[in-house]
Amino acid sequence: MTGDEGIIERLRGLNALVLHPRDGDAEELLLQLNRIGCRAQAVWPPPKVDADPVDIAFILVQEKPLESILEYLERQSTRPSLIGLAGYESPSVLNHLISLQVDSVLTKPIRPSGVLTSMVTARRIWQECRHKDRLISKLRSKVENSQKLNDAKLILMRLHEIGEQDAYRAMRQQAMESRQTVTEVAEAIIQSHSLLTSLVSHRDFDADPGPD
Repeated sequence: MTGDEGIIERLRGLNALVLHPRDGDAEELLLQLNRIGCRAQAVWPPPKVDADPVDIAFILVQEKPLESILEYLERQSTRPSLIGLAGYESPSVLNHLISLQVDSVLTKPIRPSGVLTSMVTARRIWQECRHKDRLISKLRSKVENSQKLNDAKLILMRLHEIGEQDAYRAMRQQAMESRQTVTEVAEAIIQSHSLLTSLVSHRDFDADPGPD
């Protein structure tokens, strides 16, 4: 089963939060979420203190952003899947949906059909975004580590008048002997060199008698 194929099965048991006044739309949405198998609750106004982690949140979207909803979203260390609940399609509402970066939209009045589709769409987009975020983070880390290795090699080459391959071999040998990664050894070399450079710089400054 691929990630996309498993989205529908994984909807069951999700923690769903409905941030909407407790009216007919909220009641219909809760009914459908319970039928799908989610652990759903509706809260209004949005809570100032978070209880359980939320997997998917349905948020009221109006002409103007609601500070209480923005504050709730800013507190989330892991952003849940977001589905905007909109009653109409004015430019202000559409801009609000864009600024909130919702993963899907559910129009009001809430009806039985459409809830499941919006959830599947939202979870698929949310899953793709998380995958891309992890990939970007991995690539960024790879670039940073590569830069550290190059910096450390240049330090060894300059200090010991050796070639690039010998510098790398020296770091790898040290990594094996100290049971560290080559990147950790490179970081130690860079930090030590920076410290020594700073000490020498201060010593030269102290020794400088200055202008007469």
